[in-house]
Amino acid sequence: MKLYRNAIILVVIVALLVGAYFVISKNKAADSTSEPSSSTTSIKLTDLTTDKVESVTLQNPDGTFVITQKGTDWVLTTPADIKADSSVLSSIAINAASVTADKLVEENAQDMSKYGLDKPVIVKLKLTDGTVKSLEIGAVTPTKGGYYVRLTGENKVYVVGSYTIETLLTNRNGLRLKKLFNIDSTMFTKIAMDRKGENVFSSELDPKKSAIWNLLQPIKGSTNSTALQPMFEALSATTVVEFIEDKPSDLSKYGLDNPSYTFDFDTTTGGAFKLLLGDEKTKGSEMYAKLDGNDEVFTIDSSAYTFLDKPLKEIIDTFAYLVNIDQVKKIDLTMEGKTDTMTLDIYKAADNSSDSDKDKFTFNGKDATGKNDDDNQPFREFYQSLIAICLDDIDLSGAKPVDNPEISINYTLADGAMKIDYVSKDADYFYVFRNGEYANILVSKTKVDYGVVGMKNKYKELVDFLAK
Repeated sequence: MKLYRNAIILVVIVALLVGAYFVISKNKAADSTSEPSSSTTSIKLTDLTTDKVESVTLQNPDGTFVITQKGTDWVLTTPADIKADSSVLSSIAINAASVTADKLVEENAQDMSKYGLDKPVIVKLKLTDGTVKSLEIGAVTPTKGGYYVRLTGENKVYVVGSYTIETLLTNRNGLRLKKLFNIDSTMFTKIAMDRKGENVFSSELDPKKSAIWNLLQPIKGSTNSTALQPMFEALSATTVVEFIEDKPSDLSKYGLDNPSYTFDFDTTTGGAFKLLLGDEKTKGSEMYAKLDGNDEVFTIDSSAYTFLDKPLKEIIDTFAYLVNIDQVKKIDLTMEGKTDTMTLDIYKAADNSSDSDKDKFTFNGKDATGKNDDDNQPFREFYQSLIAICLDDIDLSGAKPVDNPEISINYTLADGAMKIDYVSKDADYFYVFRNGEYANILVSKTKVDYGVVGMKNKYKELVDFLAK
């Protein structure tokens, strides 16, 4: 009896499973209308090489865009107010010339609205023989894997993969060139930066000395090229993240009526640019921006602009006066009531190579070329401490200190002369003069490393060495 009862239970379970199978199958059949299935054989809707295509026309809600082949390049001929990205244009032409359907959905469709083809995006290819091929693009499929497409004038509806179609759906902003400047970091010849409407600095490349940047504003001097390099790299690589608005009526909502930062720069290509940066759209990563003279507001990636709020003293040259030893012929140092005269004869071979062992130095007429017990040259160490005195602050107060130096250094150079004077300001700082002109920089009186005290220590070591 028990065995009989178990057999009946088993039969009931099997019946339930069979019933469930038919219910699921019926539901799947009913659901299949969401994306009709048919032939899975790939079908070429267009099968051309781009050399057979004269132009591609996109007609979408953003407007009509005509891409024409000029030689080996593709250019946007309509509209004329867009600076287009040639790589995007080329991709559109290549994809339009070779469109392959994944499957035929309906052989003779009568209701195009269910495929979004009642209001399609149209892609027209004008061939070099004068004929025209036209594709119509409708809605995305329920699975998001493709789009419904048909050839103009036909009732067959196909599914074409998303990658190809989304290239052809590129809108006005998608066509635009996103790289702002066609330059690299080596092409800058001038640069100026304003912060909140006030000039931070202005600098230009020395026309006689490559890689030397002269500071023009707010003080005269040398610019720290190491501090400038990140600016050059960031500006030359700047690209648009998002185009926000054409011809805006109110720049204040982007902070561009009074920009937070402005960069003015010239390049070796002859181009002069002015980039305005406004408010942050996303804190720390994206800022509103525009080019001066251009009525487009866009955003840029600001993560590379780490230098925006750097103080001026990190941008200008950190040294009171820096000069290569091979440019110096004589030094007259006046300090603590006496003057010492040093001569420098840096060896240069016929091929312009150097050999420090053949350099000759004198100090008050005495040979100062020798080495100490550590195999170092005290004269060279002193020279390095002399030119390594760093600024400690910038003085833009407009003060006119009296030229009455505590320390005076006269350099006789291969191409001229430079006099550096350190004039007492107070118990903490010296004013620095260059050739009698106030350099607007202050040097600490008490700093050892890269300071006046360190220089005096090396001077004493040199004097003690020569006394032996």
